[in-house]
Amino acid sequence: MHKALFVLCSVLLILLNISCEKQEIYYHFNELKNAEWQQKDTLIFDIDSTLFELNKPYNLSIEVSNNVNYPYQNIWFFMQSNIDADSTYTDTSKEFQLADEFGKWNGSGFGSIYQSSLSFGKITFKERRNHRIKLEHGMRDEPLKGIEKVGVRISLTE
Repeated sequence: MHKALFVLCSVLLILLNISCEKQEIYYHFNELKNAEWQQKDTLIFDIDSTLFELNKPYNLSIEVSNNVNYPYQNIWFFMQSNIDADSTYTDTSKEFQLADEFGKWNGSGFGSIYQSSLSFGKITFKERRNHRIKLEHGMRDEPLKGIEKVGVRISLTE
């Protein structure tokens, strides 16, 4: 009886530790129809700042689900955000590697879909108001094929 109780408590502690590890505050995906992302399509993420402590750093990551038909190893993102400014948007661009030089997909997944978490850096919410992140891809393809979903994740810094 004691051994079963010990095993049960151990499993619960492990699950609790895993669930608390990420400590994500915001996590939202936009699914792309037919796994195609048009250059003119801006993905918008509205963020309620009441979920966050002010003046505390958070990790911002872009979550990408791609299928095996994505033709490149990398992807460029153009991000606009009004988190650091009152009403104006700050522009940022960043390149991420979705596959290594041998074509092996980064991230997790199996079969034909892979998900990568791409760190965009740290952000700090300075006031309570609605914030917005706008994402566009910076690739030349029209449409960009092979991207299934794109999301934004904001989590506590470690």
